[in-house]
Amino acid sequence: MGFPEHAVIVTAAGSSDRFNKQGHGVKKEYLSIDGHSVLFRSIEPFLQIPNCRAILVTHPEGMEDQCAVALEDLFEQNFIPIILVQGGKDRQQSVFNALKMLGTMSLPIDYVAIHDGARCFVTSDLIIRTLATATVFGGAVPALPPTDALKSIDANGIIVSHIARAETVAVQTPQIFHYPEILTAHQSASTNGKSYVDDTQVFTDFGMSVGICEGDRANRKITYIEDIPDAEEQIDQYLTNLEEGKRKAKAAIALEQAMSQVKREEAQP
Repeated sequence: MGFPEHAVIVTAAGSSDRFNKQGHGVKKEYLSIDGHSVLFRSIEPFLQIPNCRAILVTHPEGMEDQCAVALEDLFEQNFIPIILVQGGKDRQQSVFNALKMLGTMSLPIDYVAIHDGARCFVTSDLIIRTLATATVFGGAVPALPPTDALKSIDANGIIVSHIARAETVAVQTPQIFHYPEILTAHQSASTNGKSYVDDTQVFTDFGMSVGICEGDRANRKITYIEDIPDAEEQIDQYLTNLEEGKRKAKAAIALEQAMSQVKREEAQP
């Protein structure tokens, strides 16, 4: 197949609440698995896909520097620009922020892939499969049949109905959509007061179609602290390094201010 021109949005602006039940306050995307950060691994396969024109990575407010560090040497490759975008109050707002940023870049793109920065086992084959499906339907998502029995429950946790597994799928990312239709859908979604589960819901809610392709059971999402074998040790070291970095930055700022004051005093007659 000919690869369509496309861009990628990688979402990494969430609070990692389920991962941080112990109150560590460390983003799971910034920790490592087998020598590379979760965020690095979530992005690197997209660099292998022809005609990728830009990768936008969302981050929480005030964490741009930590996000940049987690990207490791990806900034050093010079054939696909990587742009950091401040996220919003939730995933929907973060994606919309990135789509708006993409709209200012005047890139000749036909599709946008939206991928979860915590899905670090994504493969180029899965990306290509999803992109090919999107060219047929306008939108696409990798999906797997559920293996557990599915039930609907009420507010009290009581089962109220039984869902036929044959009529359901569990979806993954990347989710890929025709552009600028996904931007238009998000613009409408931003003002209607509804809350959306994912971008396929945004896309279909505004009259567009999403086809499914075969997902990958290995394409799991890092969700809980147990998903990273040595997470506790990494978190301790990460927090130590972060405090040391803040201390050095504070000292550097104080030194710069002191030197500026000396220069001003020396310049006085």
